[in-house]
Amino acid sequence: MAKFYGIGVGPGDKELLTIKAVKVIENSDVIVAPKAMSEGKSIALETAEEYIKEGTEILLKHFPMGTPDKEEKVLEAFDSIAERLREGKNVSFLTIGDPMVYSTYIHLLNYIEAQGFEVETIPGITSFCASASLAKEPLVIGDEPLLIIPATSIARIRDEKNVVIMKVYKREEEVINFLEAKGFSYVYVKKAGREGQEILRNKEEIIKNQEYMALIIAHRA
Repeated sequence: MAKFYGIGVGPGDKELLTIKAVKVIENSDVIVAPKAMSEGKSIALETAEEYIKEGTEILLKHFPMGTPDKEEKVLEAFDSIAERLREGKNVSFLTIGDPMVYSTYIHLLNYIEAQGFEVETIPGITSFCASASLAKEPLVIGDEPLLIIPATSIARIRDEKNVVIMKVYKREEEVINFLEAKGFSYVYVKKAGREGQEILRNKEEIIKNQEYMALIIAHRA
């Protein structure tokens, strides 16, 4: 029976894929990769492309997150995937970071499982773990908790000491003002593991150098 794989390819560094991810990619009949812009590139595909064997079918799918036609695009991708699974082809869906953390794969998974297809999810290195390593910034120590939250929900931060704020693009100033008012120190990591990566700690530099693929790690005493 054909199998559907969700593969986390990590933050964008070609050397940070797991051995298991590489093996599955090499043995896939079809590779599906998401892209955020209709005319844009797929970061996930660029990360894994050297491991894709010649002759493998590649499907690029546009997933406009946060727009009214998002569900329509997910269903369109599902139909393409289901068609190939029924033909007996193993299909791998690539996703940046980890498949279970703010991933398009999660939206697809419900449809795939509902049709009874066999599924395997292969974890990947998350962007915040990679960013913490690059910035030499421990996320938690001892028995401390960690809050991971999108920038749209920063008002939910209460007594937490250690916070990762995802999806900060175009909200950098708002997020930093909030963190400073609450007594947090912070580091902004953009393009972790990719060309152009930067680690910034100055508010003005962060606002001037905003990037879609970025996050903030914050701590307070």
